[in-house]
Amino acid sequence: MKVFLFGGSEELGEYVLKQLAERGHETVTVAENTNRAEELKMFGAAHVMLADDEDFTKAIADAEAIIYIGAATFGAGGEQDALVDHEAVIESLEEAERQNIGRIVYLSPVRIDESEASKETGAKEKPEEWIENSRFDYTVIRTVKAVSKPGKVTIEAAEKVKPDSDEMPYEDMAGTIVETLENENTFRKTFEMTAGDTPIKEALDAL
Repeated sequence: MKVFLFGGSEELGEYVLKQLAERGHETVTVAENTNRAEELKMFGAAHVMLADDEDFTKAIADAEAIIYIGAATFGAGGEQDALVDHEAVIESLEEAERQNIGRIVYLSPVRIDESEASKETGAKEKPEEWIENSRFDYTVIRTVKAVSKPGKVTIEAAEKVKPDSDEMPYEDMAGTIVETLENENTFRKTFEMTAGDTPIKEALDAL
């Protein structure tokens, strides 16, 4: 499957690129410069467009799915203001819808341990609302802070979870995103996930 990955330059994006490549997906992503583009190819990107000199609409023209994780690591979440432009996110997704891309996996900047007041800051929830009312076969994921710790390939996932920890390894977060991509049981669903003891596929199959 050809996948356009928003947020490939982020640390979590590197893990997602690697796992997508391991499953045989062809991934396109974006880099700030040529040096970073080469690094992302080493992680598994098949094609890397430069942010300043390529047409986004052409880059996603023949993609079959989009994974949107950029918002998850731009300083949003917790009690911080959202630093991601929610209007730009929606504009990107509107273009994907115009191009008849059917599948979207969206990692929300809204954390599951976040206060209601913080969720409203910067309109973090707006892209979720737009996606849930779109024609996409969508999956919206809310989670906790991603950290560089060894993964266990296990999670806890449900419509609502009460996390025992406010952290989750990059590897397990990426593994869940990639597993979600083709897991039809997650289509047109919003769920929360955190570190846990259930194998990733088993947790998603039980949603």
